[in-house]
Amino acid sequence: MTGSKDHLLAAWRRHLEPRVGPALVALDARTGSRMHRCADGPVPWVLYCVYRRRNADTVRRLVEHRPPGSRVVLHALDESAPELAAWTASHGPGRRMPLLQSLVDRDPPLDGEWVVVADDDAVFVGGQVGAFVRLAAAGALDIAQPAHVHDSIHSFRVTRAVPLSTVRETRFVEVGPVVAFSPGVRHRVLPFPSDARMGWGLDVAWTLVRRDGFRLGVVDATPVRHHGAVAAEYDDADEYTFQERYLAEAGVESSHELATNTGRTWRPWQRQPRWVGERR
Repeated sequence: MTGSKDHLLAAWRRHLEPRVGPALVALDARTGSRMHRCADGPVPWVLYCVYRRRNADTVRRLVEHRPPGSRVVLHALDESAPELAAWTASHGPGRRMPLLQSLVDRDPPLDGEWVVVADDDAVFVGGQVGAFVRLAAAGALDIAQPAHVHDSIHSFRVTRAVPLSTVRETRFVEVGPVVAFSPGVRHRVLPFPSDARMGWGLDVAWTLVRRDGFRLGVVDATPVRHHGAVAAEYDDADEYTFQERYLAEAGVESSHELATNTGRTWRPWQRQPRWVGERR
């Protein structure tokens, strides 16, 4: 029986890997894996995104299949895209974090809503935003990001998708391209600091909330492909300066020192992660 099961898993992996890299993603891209029944049911969320006109189609793919009860609030950096007009609340130039905060101020998250912040150059390869948030909630995460597939542009090895993993508990969640915050941790991450620009260093600050029992993790079952080069369109000198105070508080010289797994993983054949129900 074990050999048969291993054979099926190997066949499944051979079928999926050419399309999504090493992650074994959800069986049903619309609802999340049928293996994870504990993740079924609506989890309300609101997505905030700053987009460029040239990436409007990528953003449309993020929002077009959203489940009932979810909300989308967008800012156009240049020209508002007609296909996104229904969700575009504002437009004009600016820096990422102040613009995201302006969207939050304009249309604040409701009670019980997860907050999702997304860049305009990432595409979900397995599942969609709704499946990602559902699995993050089912995994008892407070700050979560989807994993990167093997050919996605990324900065930290810990964010690369891992085979035979649904969710991994980590010590670090990157500031982009997609990150979600539970209702319980929102008061620790919002509002974003007024002097934050593109967001470097905020992920170090988020790592520090683990001291108070909040859980961070990467959702491998709903990976993304990130197309944009990191820091390709702005001067990163100010970003290094901004993150220095958070690195000092964390007692490290680089965020890479924090970007590690805890060693705990929710596997596809497990109904729920073993840490669910633990005291925080």
